[in-house]
Amino acid sequence: MSLRTVLLATAATLGFAASPALAQQQAASEETVEVEQIVVTGTAIRGVAPVGSATVGITREDIQAAPARDASSLVAQLPQASSLGTTLQSSGGRAAGVNLRGLGNNATLVLFDGRRVVPQGGNSQISDPNLIPFSAIERVEVVTDGASAIYGSDAVAGVVNYITRRAFDGAEITGRTVHSLYDKYEFDGVIGRTWKGGSILYAGAWDKNDSVPRSALPFMMQDLRDYGGNDNRLVGTTVYPGINGALLIGNNVYGLPVGNGQVPDAASVLALQGNPELYDSSYLYDNYTARERFSNMVKVRQELRPGMEIGYTGIYNLRKNSSRSGDGFERVAIRLTPDSPYYVAGMPNPAANQTVVYNFSLNNPDVSRHQNNKEETLNQSIDFVADLPKDFRLNALVSYGKTESCNVCQPQVNTTIANVIANDPAWNFNPFQSGPQAGAMALVGGFLQQYDTTLFDSVIKVDGPLFNVPAGTVRIAAGAQFSRYKLYLHAQNTLNLTGSYQTSRFTKSDREVSSAFAEVFVPFVNESQNVPFIQALDLSAAVRFDDYSDAGNTTNPKVGLTWRPNDEFLIRGSWGTSFRAPTLIESNPATVGQTNRVWVSNGLNDPNIPVTNPATGQSAVLSRGGNTAGLRPESAEIWSFGTEYRPNALPDLRLGLTYYAVDYEDRIENLPNQTLILSSPDTYDLMQDFYIPALQPGSCVNGDYSTYNPAYLPWLSDPNAVYSPSTINDCSLIGIIAGGRLNLGRVKQSGLDFTANYRHDTEFGQFVFNASYSKILDLQKSVVAGGPMFDTLDTYGFQVSNRARAGISFIRGGLRANLNASYIGSYINDATITVAGKKLPDTDIPSWTTFDAGLSYDFDQAESPILRDLRLAVNIQNVFDKDPPIVLSGTSAVDVGNHNPYGRVWTIEFTKKF
Repeated sequence: MSLRTVLLATAATLGFAASPALAQQQAASEETVEVEQIVVTGTAIRGVAPVGSATVGITREDIQAAPARDASSLVAQLPQASSLGTTLQSSGGRAAGVNLRGLGNNATLVLFDGRRVVPQGGNSQISDPNLIPFSAIERVEVVTDGASAIYGSDAVAGVVNYITRRAFDGAEITGRTVHSLYDKYEFDGVIGRTWKGGSILYAGAWDKNDSVPRSALPFMMQDLRDYGGNDNRLVGTTVYPGINGALLIGNNVYGLPVGNGQVPDAASVLALQGNPELYDSSYLYDNYTARERFSNMVKVRQELRPGMEIGYTGIYNLRKNSSRSGDGFERVAIRLTPDSPYYVAGMPNPAANQTVVYNFSLNNPDVSRHQNNKEETLNQSIDFVADLPKDFRLNALVSYGKTESCNVCQPQVNTTIANVIANDPAWNFNPFQSGPQAGAMALVGGFLQQYDTTLFDSVIKVDGPLFNVPAGTVRIAAGAQFSRYKLYLHAQNTLNLTGSYQTSRFTKSDREVSSAFAEVFVPFVNESQNVPFIQALDLSAAVRFDDYSDAGNTTNPKVGLTWRPNDEFLIRGSWGTSFRAPTLIESNPATVGQTNRVWVSNGLNDPNIPVTNPATGQSAVLSRGGNTAGLRPESAEIWSFGTEYRPNALPDLRLGLTYYAVDYEDRIENLPNQTLILSSPDTYDLMQDFYIPALQPGSCVNGDYSTYNPAYLPWLSDPNAVYSPSTINDCSLIGIIAGGRLNLGRVKQSGLDFTANYRHDTEFGQFVFNASYSKILDLQKSVVAGGPMFDTLDTYGFQVSNRARAGISFIRGGLRANLNASYIGSYINDATITVAGKKLPDTDIPSWTTFDAGLSYDFDQAESPILRDLRLAVNIQNVFDKDPPIVLSGTSAVDVGNHNPYGRVWTIEFTKKF
């Protein structure tokens, strides 16, 4: 019996077992014994709060009032967090992560009830918090400083711990609909039963949304001339033609006349030189994927005897995505040799090969080009808790998780057949024929990229009191952990003459991690000692040793101090080191490799690095991406210092201020904005170590590697490289960008976090005020280890220095109304593009403020059994439908890392308890 079958069978049993609880709810609750422990984030010691660390809490009440309705966005809305590469909007709706401080979602550790889960994703492995049903979340605890001394790898920027709901009797079901540029429908709920010494709970969810075409977002179209950008439908020899196609000879682009399948004459083609019919492929692509998701969670706990209990947690998630991908079907390069029956005679270079750029998508509109991804994740854990003598406690945990993912499952242009299909009449394909034709189906290949990832994790910990001191009890926690990760990748394609699947990549990786950790809590002063200016003074110290079978070992300490001078002020500080080991994907170059011919902006004015397309100021280069062997773990040193103030005169007011500083070395990341490497002398000075100048000789023949500059041969023959379809002439290449994922230098960041919370009761109802503001004081980066640091504060692609969120809520009986404002500060777009041969100057991107509103009513005390325990809610994100600022960088005019491009979002929700 499979693990999935066991989990689903448990859920079915739960549904049967819970039904008598609904009829006997009151009687059962009188005998309930709460056996589940309260999870505390940021410490391994039972019964104490994290010492010295800044924490942020999102309560169940906050979750209900928040406009966000996915686990990732709950955290992304915090000023201490970032949307850079994390939200469903910025990832196109596939997977989401969590990114504290803008340091990357792999630098934030995501936990569920204090436990790791198997990572999700294919080419980029992350912990997707949307793994569990939204209704299962009781609260979220965020630690905003490093915590590797407690948890090990990934806890560099902090820890986000999703605490799931405790066992309860009864049932609760929620339905919601979301309307924006897409429509989404969701149902989720929980059902449970408790008994003396035990409990069982099941949470389940289903949601489905449709897709958003790229053309629905005008600032994501290819033709951006209305925004001051380029018409990206034609850049050099990269052309997106209409239904008639285009013809390429060398570096020249020709339009093709309307015909009935006959070979056009040279005169009609020459008349259309540089003027092909163009089509915006944004009409053929989806920006936000259609998605259907099922998630389930089962929690069972049982007291074996007083002081001893066992628990089981199972999480199952199935995510299916479907979106129009295309992958080159709108510009298939059909090669014509001089002996082809479709060769256009009388054109320049009469002995050269010609290329027809054929728009398969427009000519064959009924052929699916959808990318269909499927990811199935299962996590199961058993934990055991036993009280030991002298108030010590043993905790043991064993977990197993597996993710099976078809990361990329899609049709793909069979470039092998495209090179021969028009040269042999047996293929029955005419590149000049408009409309569907049976012979064109040979161009449709397939690509499958499947990942299997497994995690086995075991932890044992003992904690309890060591001895007493005048201020209280010194407590300790110590334990060990062993983890094993395995990864399998199998990629197949049909890029051959037979159209049969062949293995293009097969690789596997594994890792074992052995760890030991300890933490001690020491109270130095308490209130009863009457020490002047010290009501309480507590110290914690933790250390963890991790030994990786493939990445060496590391030791990370952390020290925290909390000082309460009186009952109004609290002062805290912490220091520690953290690290992140490369994921199994990142550390294996056979998993991801992409080497493409691309056009890049060239603003160097260097004759040795010439501009090859004067109309756009661009040059053709070979750009390498993907993973790199021998990556080292990242490491970081983190300081934090803060204070909290709760005045006696206003006990419902709470103010907080935190200063933090992160020094992050050996960052594993893609070479940032690598296609801008030649855009300016300043950029080139910073990144020239990653550029290899390589002009092609005059004797170069496109496609004949023996005639190329030898510098290209190692890259073109790399067994780990995959090439996307391209119409760029190799003889126009001027160099190589040696990019991809690398250990890229250092990041130093420091900043301040402000928080304010206040509740005020009036005869009309209760008002609640909340505000938080994060200010980055300094953000510097170096591209290479030991290289010069340069300022990236408030520049494109990095965290914005000013982020804030403030809101007011009104509560009266079952009525709750709230209004929130979100502020993202201004920054500079220094990654501007070249238009009409001139690079645009750096641009000031204005600040962006949007408002969210919510209204709900809880019919807790209603007399009607239909209305009783019913909650109705309406939430609106971006109430005034404010457009994002225009950011011209790359091939779009919006920065989805900072601005949500989907406009106003309505959510209507009902929740019913039974």
